[in-house]
Amino acid sequence: MPAAGRVEGTLLCHVGPHRIAFEAGEVASIAAPDTGTVSAHRAFQGDGGAQRVLVTSTGETVGVDGLEIDSEVLSVLPPSPLVAGASGGSLRGFVITRGVLWPLLRLEAFQHYLRGLDGVGP
Repeated sequence: MPAAGRVEGTLLCHVGPHRIAFEAGEVASIAAPDTGTVSAHRAFQGDGGAQRVLVTSTGETVGVDGLEIDSEVLSVLPPSPLVAGASGGSLRGFVITRGVLWPLLRLEAFQHYLRGLDGVGP
């Protein structure tokens, strides 16, 4: 399986007891939650709200409970096709930082995946 590359700068996000990461360059801003925010809790079959909202340059949003910024250059471990498909194609791979494995997601694709869980669509 080919390497999925490297990433410099990640947002390490917490969603309840779960963790996910996004490449920092995909995030245009971080905002407070509002009524249009889709929460990452949906991916874990939870109904929690969000404390922080990641916003793309096109206005797509994903709410998370908390986040930390990591500026290290990290190797991205590729996912298997089966695992990548289960996330609607939003899983880019995995990174290891702070001694922990984090799923690295594509922010815009993850937002579309979350909306699709409710049949809302992009």
